Amino acid sequence: MISELFVLIYAIIIIGFVAWNIKKGSFVIEPSKLVITIIILSIIATIILSRNIDIYVTIRSIAKILAGGIMFAGVLPMISAGIGLFRFGDEYGPNIFYARNHITGIIDTTASLVMIFAGLLIFRLDLVAVGFFFFILIPFVGNALANAYYYSYQRRLKE
Repeated sequence: MISELFVLIYAIIIIGFVAWNIKKGSFVIEPSKLVITIIILSIIATIILSRNIDIYVTIRSIAKILAGGIMFAGVLPMISAGIGLFRFGDEYGPNIFYARNHITGIIDTTASLVMIFAGLLIFRLDLVAVGFFFFILIPFVGNALANAYYYSYQRRLKE
């Protein structure tokens, strides 16, 4: 119960931070400094929580919070890449789809590695297995999309 509450609080903080950065138009805190800040805040939260709770439960709660934040940070680019792949048209020419497909493949591969890392952090083998499954299948899916687009474009040229 405690870890789920902290994950919710952490997600609200991350959403607020992202919204604040979007409003400003650039990063308010540089990402390299943000990682150090998150590590320091995790240590402080561990010390505060370990006063009232067993240290093992505290460390597991902090690991769940960090894994939730990592998963949240990996899911947003994955969703935006999927939307961007099909949302934007071919106003820059017919070959722009291949560039979007390549970008989506890179982002999805990185997000699957994030999923594997988060699963290892909280000792969830099912999450690691799903991340590994995505990591293996994403290149095949990208190739299938590129082939489908190529052959449908060739068919449209003949008509």
